[in-house]
Amino acid sequence: MPLAETRNAIGVLTRLLAQQLAARTDATTVDVGRPEQSAQFGDAGPKLNIFLYSFQHDSHLRNTPLDRGQDAPIWLSLKFLLTAIDGERDSDSSAALDLLGQGMLALRDIGSQSPTELALLDNPEQIKISFDNSDVELLSAVMQGTDERYRLSSAFEVRPIMLTEVAGSGGAPLILSIGEVANPGILVLPSLGPRLDTVEPAAFELGNTITLGGGDLSADTVEVCFGDTCVVAPPADVTNRQVTVTVPGGLSAGSHAMTVRRTLPNGRLQSSNAALGRLRPTLQTATPGPLTASGANLFGSLDLTGERLGDGEDSVFVGFYRDGAVQLLLEVAGSAAQTGLTVSVDEPDALPSGSYRVLLRVNGEQALNAPLVNWS
Repeated sequence: MPLAETRNAIGVLTRLLAQQLAARTDATTVDVGRPEQSAQFGDAGPKLNIFLYSFQHDSHLRNTPLDRGQDAPIWLSLKFLLTAIDGERDSDSSAALDLLGQGMLALRDIGSQSPTELALLDNPEQIKISFDNSDVELLSAVMQGTDERYRLSSAFEVRPIMLTEVAGSGGAPLILSIGEVANPGILVLPSLGPRLDTVEPAAFELGNTITLGGGDLSADTVEVCFGDTCVVAPPADVTNRQVTVTVPGGLSAGSHAMTVRRTLPNGRLQSSNAALGRLRPTLQTATPGPLTASGANLFGSLDLTGERLGDGEDSVFVGFYRDGAVQLLLEVAGSAAQTGLTVSVDEPDALPSGSYRVLLRVNGEQALNAPLVNWS
């Protein structure tokens, strides 16, 4: 989903809370705003009111980006008050207190649900609802002013809410070689099952041959699993200390939990611990289409070909790199075949004429090849 939808996340979340509270309680309506304003105007009740009285920047995620090379999103913790108002516009009656209890239980249930709204769907963290202390100091500070009166309310917090857009200046072509690397020996220790220590190379492309090292890996039938996708290793490529396989198709670029699974004589499967393997996209060509001038700059399309370029569910970013920095970073939608991408540079993002390195990153993994494109 477009990350730009998250700019509406605060309003979307507030409306979602109001809708869910209305559906799960006896409230005839759920208002959004200051409690006293809800009590004085509109329907008499019984009703609930939610009031966003404060927010804080989430300290645990403050500098956490979604993807390398992007700016960190704004991560927020939203502070709300839940107030119940009966048919007499009172918040202290037993009827109002009944409704307040219903609302608190409803909030607890809402916190266990996964939102489907676009503005909240891309949030990589589970959105949590927790209750805060509703002491006299807090309520008195919020409900002050000539038209305000003290109303018993329940304070709660919703976190983390993400506000972001596609932006950033990080990224550079990957280093292809740093010289000859010696092959370290593998220490084998007694164990009750296969043990996986290394994946070499740690980052690979479709069709590459990789070697998994560890201990107690051999058996009559040995499989290497990339998450839920498993392939049988040829018996000639299996020893007690290492297994060699070819990276299969059907995977998306990104990080995969790799395991070695062997079949014991009794037919039971025995799996190793997991090690991280990183499948890179393979970028072969980058060809610009017809370009249109916008002042001194140019905009148009760029066609990319290769393997594992991302499907509709993957996170795909294309960067135009020049003069030591990424000049433009775009989010791109993939396709089921994962062999081609079309990058649209719109007029507001028009680039100066010149040569650019094209950087492709799929699910956090960058393609080794960064073809040079003449944007002119």
